[in-house]
Amino acid sequence: MKTDSNTLNLSTLGDMGLYVHIPFCKQKCMYCDFPAYQNLQDYYETYVYALVQEMDLWVSEHPESKERSIDTIYFGGGTPTELSIQQLQMIIDKIKSIFTIDKNCHMTIESNPGEVDLQYLTKLVKLGFNRISFGVQTFDDKALTMLHRSHNGEKAKQAVYEAKEAGFTDINIDLIYGLPRQTLEDIQHNLNIVKDLPINHISTYGLQVEVGTYLYHLVQKNLISIPSESIDESMYDTMMAGLKKLGFERYEISNFAKGNSYSRHNLKYWHYIDYLGFGAGAHSFYDGIRRSNNRNVMPYIQSVDRYTMPTIDTETITVERAQEDFCFLALRTKWGLDDQKFEDRFGVSVHNLFGNILEDLVTKGLLEYQNGSYHLSSEGAKHGNYVFSQFIRE
Repeated sequence: MKTDSNTLNLSTLGDMGLYVHIPFCKQKCMYCDFPAYQNLQDYYETYVYALVQEMDLWVSEHPESKERSIDTIYFGGGTPTELSIQQLQMIIDKIKSIFTIDKNCHMTIESNPGEVDLQYLTKLVKLGFNRISFGVQTFDDKALTMLHRSHNGEKAKQAVYEAKEAGFTDINIDLIYGLPRQTLEDIQHNLNIVKDLPINHISTYGLQVEVGTYLYHLVQKNLISIPSESIDESMYDTMMAGLKKLGFERYEISNFAKGNSYSRHNLKYWHYIDYLGFGAGAHSFYDGIRRSNNRNVMPYIQSVDRYTMPTIDTETITVERAQEDFCFLALRTKWGLDDQKFEDRFGVSVHNLFGNILEDLVTKGLLEYQNGSYHLSSEGAKHGNYVFSQFIRE
């Protein structure tokens, strides 16, 4: 992941991000391990009221957070566009009423193709959303049916064109490789379609078979098979080469952008910048503490209804843990692990703490050192989890 520009002015990322989790889906995918639930339409309105009440509870306990500038807002899920425009408006109005929002705030919302039309998309833009992320996954209709997706390939393309027409300036699509019965030809077919779409960002992932999902059950019972490791690696290579050829810059292990149209909110995660998370299953990183909310909808609502924060887990980050996190999160990105930024933040040289590890990873060809920063090599990007694990001290 070598780059000619190894520095990033973190001031451009703003002071803090805000994440809103909407845990509802029209149809849950067979591979999904996120806090997302179908057939809960009767709870949508109650959930929205709980969500805005959680924000009030938060600022009553942390009034200083109201003064910190927020320049990215991200509605994720689930499928946030399951909510009505009025319900989304209520959430946004609450955010604007209690937090300090930057005038150039970057607002993202996730959606599924085929579940929103031009009229709805246009109203999203009027609400202030300027970036949309569609869960396309693939343009192959048979694969989409198997995955329990609610759209087909044509609806996916239509959604992108309508988002462009509605006024979205940034459009992302998610693509998955390593799907059951997927071939290299399927990967190339997806790339051929991407070539003509008005998008400037792609997130691509290898399929993960998560314990507890329906896909895991099918694989365990040998009712479905996924590509072998060698075929999966070939798909990865095809995807990486294809996206580069189409002009997408790999700025993070799984994320690719044209014209510096990075996901500004997600950059906060990778550059260790504070963010607040609201909703069932949402996570926060604020003032050196990580928090996670109850991921189940009714217990979440009931907790807030009792005027109690729905947090079920907190972790105070030690200096040692922060140093570890900073290293492997930075290495996920094209900017890499910068010597000076590490020392500015922690008052100690990264070489004093991780010198042997860094030297070993460079020797193995997994890291490269250039202009004061360490970066994943092409081979290192394939084995990112191994690289990152080396920074976790016992």
